[in-house]
Amino acid sequence: MTQMTTIGTPQISEYDDRIVEIEVTGVCRQDVKRVSSYKKKVTHGRMNEAMREIYSLGGKVVGVTLLGEPQANNQPVETDA
Repeated sequence: MTQMTTIGTPQISEYDDRIVEIEVTGVCRQDVKRVSSYKKKVTHGRMNEAMREIYSLGGKVVGVTLLGEPQANNQPVETDA
């Protein structure tokens, strides 16, 4: 068998692993959050789910920031081919 060296993990898109910071305000449930505004960090792949959760709690998204590179480990990985 031959060895094959690849970088990272095979994915359709690297954007799913990037970290996104969502700025939230107006959450009604004080048992969940005791502040009027906060920031939530999620992966880009979970952003839609996180925004639905925010809206279901009565919150409002006031800003979204892409924080940088994917969190995946981009070290060479040996695989059997």
